[in-house]
Amino acid sequence: MKCKSLTVLALFVGLVFTSAGCVVSPAVMQQMAASQPHSISPNFDLSRMWRVAVMPPTGSADVPLDNLYDAAQLAAMRTGKLVLVDRAEVERLLAEQEFSYSGLVDPSTAARLGKLLGAEAVMLVNVTRLEHDEFFSDNPNQRDAEVFVKMISVQTAEVLYYSQGQGSSFEGAPDALSGAVQVALMPLQQAGGQR
Repeated sequence: MKCKSLTVLALFVGLVFTSAGCVVSPAVMQQMAASQPHSISPNFDLSRMWRVAVMPPTGSADVPLDNLYDAAQLAAMRTGKLVLVDRAEVERLLAEQEFSYSGLVDPSTAARLGKLLGAEAVMLVNVTRLEHDEFFSDNPNQRDAEVFVKMISVQTAEVLYYSQGQGSSFEGAPDALSGAVQVALMPLQQAGGQR
């Protein structure tokens, strides 16, 4: 039980430092990544580079998704195994095809869009929770966020990577969401050899 308490403490400290913009040690990052709910398909060959189209994040109307789009692209590039299709090209194709962002959660639709963009995989980010913890009533900017990140093969519509990430920040919603997507991609960064 003591070991589990230390793991939880290490995760909490790591999340606090991450959301505060501090550097987290590799050991704490490994603890965080190991405890994150995630799955990597055996068909996701991380010994090579993948061309990926990051689709616009989805969530409720009151979630600031524009900053999250940039955070997701940055975190994806930090894996060292993903080359990204330019955001402007993704948005141009979505407008041209008249797709609503809510339709992107369907793996076959996302895979079809990825093929049109010349990508090998698409990355979807869905915000499932963004809320203020009443315990921090003296800090109105405090937010807790939860996201799910999914990478889908454009050839087979197979889910290559699926992960949950949580973030917390006293700097507001964009910072909490950014932290959550970074945590969601940590296992992929480690599997790709990046720290």
